[in-house]
Amino acid sequence: MFDRIFESKITAYILIIVILLLAMGPIYWTVTTGFKPDMETYVFPPIYFPKHPTLEPFKLLFEYYPFAHYVRNSIIVTLSTTFIVTVFGMFAAYGLSLYRFKGANAVLYFLVFTRIIPPLSLLLPFYIVVANLGLQDRLLSMILANIYLTYPFAVLIMKSFFDGFPRDLVDAGIVDGCSRTGVLLRIVLPVSATGIASSAIISFLWTWNEFIYAFVFTSTSRAQPVTVGCFDAIGDIFVSWNQICAGGTIAALPGILFVLFAQRYLVQGLSAGALKF
Repeated sequence: MFDRIFESKITAYILIIVILLLAMGPIYWTVTTGFKPDMETYVFPPIYFPKHPTLEPFKLLFEYYPFAHYVRNSIIVTLSTTFIVTVFGMFAAYGLSLYRFKGANAVLYFLVFTRIIPPLSLLLPFYIVVANLGLQDRLLSMILANIYLTYPFAVLIMKSFFDGFPRDLVDAGIVDGCSRTGVLLRIVLPVSATGIASSAIISFLWTWNEFIYAFVFTSTSRAQPVTVGCFDAIGDIFVSWNQICAGGTIAALPGILFVLFAQRYLVQGLSAGALKF
């Protein structure tokens, strides 16, 4: 029996390692190619580890293209979206969780329904709205689109945390003279900071990595984020693969840092308790 258990664990570990290698392969290739000079980028057989690593592809991104503007646009859109979604989503989740009212279930079902619809299917309606409002190639159009895409999920995550909050503490705070908003800010918020942080982190990552809406809504460096700006290295005749990979590495840095330093909050947010409808 112990031999079977041992063999099953060995098989599981081998399977996990194989899957991990397959998942990390494209990431490894992107990062290493970003540090390759041209002579090592366009060779066959390919060089799997740079023999003469250089920062030249990163330097050329900021010299030949408005990459600094792309980074700035991504920061503005992502921080604005994350702030709005987290603050307004927190109040909505708090109200839906601790103060039941007629129609609360309908609101929850509506939020779930908005996440069932594939975002790609809404691209054309969104573009028509953006065009009619004159918001093409503006940061506001991407902020509004990302708020729609991330707000329902943020509310559902935070509501799951608020559902587990002791109602007696809320009632005690109100008896002591706190308003409902005061109870949220002074009592509920410190205890539920983990859930709120996980929601903010997930909203940040989704907004930073969003591509298709930004690609359709923007056309110049005035509003294009870093995910779209990487395409500048694709010319009509020549493709600068090392510069594209360098831009992809920069675009992936926030995700890598969040995984390293905020993994606990991400796991808790994604595995939040089941919703009580």
